[in-house]
Amino acid sequence: MKKIWLLFGLVLLAGVAAFFFPSVASFIERAFLALDTSTRLLVKLAIVGLLAIVAASLLSPLEALGWWAGWYGDSVETNLSPVTLQHPIAPNETISRYVIYLDGIGQADFTYMPEGEEFLDALAKALPDDIAIIRGIMPYSVLNRSLTSDRPFAWFWRLADQMRLRKPGNVLGFLINIRNMLTVSVSADLRYGPIYNRGMAQLMYNSLVNYGYQPGSGIPVTLVGFSGGGQISMGSAPLLKEALNAPIDVISLGGVFCGRNNSLKLEHIYHLAGDRDTVQRLGAILFPRRWKLFMLSYWNRTKKHGQISLLSLGKTVGHQNPGGVMDSQAFLPDGRSNLQNTVDWVSGILKGELPPPETLPTPQVGNYERYQVGAFNHPSYYPIQPFPPSRNYRSIAPWVGRLILPKPEERQQGSVWFEVHHAPDAYRDWVGKTVRLRWKNDPALKARNRSVLRDVHFNDDARLSLKQGIIHPERLNGWRLVDPLESLAGARPLDDMQVMLTGDVTIAGTIAGTLKETTKETTEETTEETAAGISEDSGLNIYIAECPTKIAGQYYALVQFIEPLEVESAEKRSIGQLYRVRHFNSSSRQFDGEEDRVLLPQVIPDGNDISASSTKDLERSPCNESGWYIYGAVNRSGQFVVQAIAPRALFQLQPGREIVGAKAAMNYLKTESWSNLEAKKGTVSATLLKTHGHRAGIAEWTEGTRALLVHNYGGIGGKKREPAAQGPVYFGHFSYGTAEVVREPLADELQFDLVYYQVYAHNGSGLLSCRHHWTSYMGDRQWGFLGIRPVCDLLIKLDSFTGYYAINAKQLSPLDRVVEQLDLMMARYRIGDGTGATYVGPANNCAQDSNQALYAALRNMVASSHSNSELRHWMQTHPEIASQLKQLERLGYSLKRDLLPFGMARADWKEHQERLGSSMEDSPIRQLLTGLGSWRTMLPRVASDAIARSFTRQGASVWVLRTNQVGGSDPDIEPIAPMGL
Repeated sequence: MKKIWLLFGLVLLAGVAAFFFPSVASFIERAFLALDTSTRLLVKLAIVGLLAIVAASLLSPLEALGWWAGWYGDSVETNLSPVTLQHPIAPNETISRYVIYLDGIGQADFTYMPEGEEFLDALAKALPDDIAIIRGIMPYSVLNRSLTSDRPFAWFWRLADQMRLRKPGNVLGFLINIRNMLTVSVSADLRYGPIYNRGMAQLMYNSLVNYGYQPGSGIPVTLVGFSGGGQISMGSAPLLKEALNAPIDVISLGGVFCGRNNSLKLEHIYHLAGDRDTVQRLGAILFPRRWKLFMLSYWNRTKKHGQISLLSLGKTVGHQNPGGVMDSQAFLPDGRSNLQNTVDWVSGILKGELPPPETLPTPQVGNYERYQVGAFNHPSYYPIQPFPPSRNYRSIAPWVGRLILPKPEERQQGSVWFEVHHAPDAYRDWVGKTVRLRWKNDPALKARNRSVLRDVHFNDDARLSLKQGIIHPERLNGWRLVDPLESLAGARPLDDMQVMLTGDVTIAGTIAGTLKETTKETTEETTEETAAGISEDSGLNIYIAECPTKIAGQYYALVQFIEPLEVESAEKRSIGQLYRVRHFNSSSRQFDGEEDRVLLPQVIPDGNDISASSTKDLERSPCNESGWYIYGAVNRSGQFVVQAIAPRALFQLQPGREIVGAKAAMNYLKTESWSNLEAKKGTVSATLLKTHGHRAGIAEWTEGTRALLVHNYGGIGGKKREPAAQGPVYFGHFSYGTAEVVREPLADELQFDLVYYQVYAHNGSGLLSCRHHWTSYMGDRQWGFLGIRPVCDLLIKLDSFTGYYAINAKQLSPLDRVVEQLDLMMARYRIGDGTGATYVGPANNCAQDSNQALYAALRNMVASSHSNSELRHWMQTHPEIASQLKQLERLGYSLKRDLLPFGMARADWKEHQERLGSSMEDSPIRQLLTGLGSWRTMLPRVASDAIARSFTRQGASVWVLRTNQVGGSDPDIEPIAPMGL
């Protein structure tokens, strides 16, 4: 074989030399005539062979072009070809994943070479029954026709195949490889590749549907491509993903492929090759898009995003047999055959039993690590108790607990462990238990969650960011198809996420002795100790329909701070400050209730030496007169530890000022609300804006009323000015949330309950992109912003947007749609769409992506009212609903005009883009232009004003809640307003 290739090479070299240097042609001719007769014959045959290869190269795209042009007729049914399953699917089996195998360039018909058959047999035995393997696809024919049948030269290919089987090194048999190799080049070609790859994607689509796949079901699909099958997989996978709307990844076994296919759309690419595999290296050499020089090629960008794993099958493993990736007679030093090694890798990937990811870099000490110095910041500091400390305290919610990320071997997708800290009276015996927290079995909910499932593989940006002290979901690195619950539980290095469950909460199971009970002696090793020994067969499950909400503190009380108490020793003073407080008396409605002692821990300063809260002169705060809500839990010493505080005056439905009229309202927002901040330091204010009608608009805000919360914060100035505020302007931060009017039982009065939906990039403090109760995001004394930042929260009420539509016995609300979209965006941010890090740039940031969720919700709601015939009929018989939907449509147009000043919706706002902005290298000019297309949302305060203007045009009423570095006195900081226009 080597002699034949040498002869082909000499002939080719001679032809090239004669073409470029005509003077040597006569020399080559004399040399040829000097050869003996048999050698001249071989040279002539080599020339004919080279000409045949050139002709075949020119004709290789013909079949794909014919398929595209319809030359073969519309009757071609690719799903009726001999595509089969490796093993039949059992009647009652639910398939969790489909695998499509694409063989190498040696494939001539629908069966494989012996090593390929052996590989599939071994792989099928290693996989569970719920993974279906589809085989029999001819990846080198867009019509799925074998070479050995239904072709004019089928007799020749049958002969070549037979000769190859008798003698693997036969020259005639090697022509099959050359023919299929040319087809691989068609798939990689810029001109013909899109056509060929679309045809192969159509073939795979039909094959999947033929074996029970439901497009849109979200069931993942994996393409396993050997050698040239790697290029066919890479070329067709992005198109197949678009058609199926499901997660798709590729496993390349010594694959040879180009770098021009849009691999960014795929979940992950696993490239497995032996160190002696010289064939697969040709792809990295022959295709320039895989060279490091072309940094912006799809391959290099995908690699940078962390979506590619290059895995070695061993130092002695080559490409094809003998010694290839499927050789059962070649063995590794550990005693396994090459075949078994390959099967172990592939089956491990398919089952989610990935090899341990590369060791992540040791991070610098960030704020999150700094805060761990304080014992009060650890869950183990607070023993679990089923009752409040006294009758003056209430639980923050019926279900309160701690999220715990399961170990990989305990993993059940769509569930995490939940350590119950508080439960309704009927389930009080659950307190202290650790149970499964699962999603409710709702098809719509499951479909939404499936849309954000991603494999998590940290990219270079995540590794660098982690090294700089930024908190990333390290424990999820290497996990497949991470669920929103898992990303929430695993977002931090420790299991310290205390949450409350809201919405529809159902339970299943009864207490059994096999379930681990959390004791009062829980150690600080929360991640290791709590998760160990949890029994999965206990049958205890909690089912939720909403993502858990992060909170600070389990119980709360309403108090006035009377005075700080002297602490006996310096050691105790370093722990915190004891305060004498007096509880609110609901009978007298004064703070003349029982006295108590509470502990306010000494919070840990951040890297800029700024403490999130202070106890200095807390009893002299202007907010102390109307009282404080204190949130926390009891420590081992029996002291109530104050983890969060909230000024009661901020939440009462008692505006300090009412402004009527759209012009006056907007003037207040743009000029007054953020003016003279230094004088307002330490105070809170509540202003009610009513653009239509008269004063006393508070009457509209009854119990159960909901509002859209628009949040904007400013910067930290003064002696301890934060680095981000060192310049002449400070941009601030933007987010959405919800507000609901509730009756607070301790004060027995109507108040606002606020929840933030923070679309927040990864940061050094471990502030998460998730639902935050006010206590977590603002009031938390260690992590919150109440004491250090000026904040403006707009609570916008517009019945057509914040209310419910009772349509055909269903309760629909645009505000709920916004919440759904924000939940999805926050889940994507937590894992950086699988890269481990969220990039913030001109086109993607907290304000831009939050408003994308608002735009998508309004657009979908209005589109449904036009496209749904049943809904249109309902509107005709219920004109009041039709009027509200018209107002909603006008609101959508107004928001589009205000947020998108050029009048065109961004493409990623029309429908969710596949990937968050991951790097300015990804089409930097386009990113800048995209960001400018919605430039107002690049500036948080400007975005807030624009949204308020759009809503007030439609008659909305707005509460403006302002806080200005509230709590104890800190003379070293001053409030800075965010930049406006």
